[in-house]
Amino acid sequence: MGQNKGFTLVELSIVIVIIGLIVAGVVGGQALVNQAKIRSIITEHNKIKVGLNAFKLEYNGIPGDFDDAIAFGIGTNNGNGDKNIATYNTEAKYFWEHISRAGLFPGSYDGASTSIGVGFPASDYGSNVALYVSYIKQGGPGSNNIHIGAADLFGVVDDINVLQFSKLAGGTTDVGGAVRPFMQVKDALGMDNKIDDGLADSGLMYAANDTTTNNPASRCVDNVISTNGGASYDLSQQGDTCRILFNITR
Repeated sequence: MGQNKGFTLVELSIVIVIIGLIVAGVVGGQALVNQAKIRSIITEHNKIKVGLNAFKLEYNGIPGDFDDAIAFGIGTNNGNGDKNIATYNTEAKYFWEHISRAGLFPGSYDGASTSIGVGFPASDYGSNVALYVSYIKQGGPGSNNIHIGAADLFGVVDDINVLQFSKLAGGTTDVGGAVRPFMQVKDALGMDNKIDDGLADSGLMYAANDTTTNNPASRCVDNVISTNGGASYDLSQQGDTCRILFNITR
């Protein structure tokens, strides 16, 4: 009669080690991909800031808001020249046409469409995240708020143009739709600590919730535009609850 032989402890140990190495490699690879996506946001912000500053020096104006773009051949629409970039269906879409036709941002945008890839650029972050520039003012959204749809920011943020990274809802490609968050709180805070002051409502970088409801179950920060005062990152949240904004006025 032959004897049945099982695995030895050494063989089982080797298998467990191999499985552990595979799992570690997968997890580590995902972490590297995530960090690369976060770095892409920082890179895009820097690229836009460089182009914006060069535009100001060349044309003595702000893309989108520039009131002589047609005469200079860099736009099919002029802004009003008040230094505030208005909402998505006017100066915010002119912004990308002006800065791209001036040769200061890659791509070609028509200044008319509100679709990603035609009138607005998509972020290298992926996941249907759009790049959007607009003006916000203190105390409420008002007519020139930072919104794709009806999103909110804090009342303590006062009179600035911002670059926003937000996910478009429901797979849509039009920035006129509802805004959605796309980044985890821990990643947003990590980026804020790396490039700014670590505060959600001050400095160079801001983070915000996706709606005015301030729902504790799905928020990035513990404050919204309807209240005055500071806003802190809510690290109790684990999902993709943050949208990211940069102050591009200063």
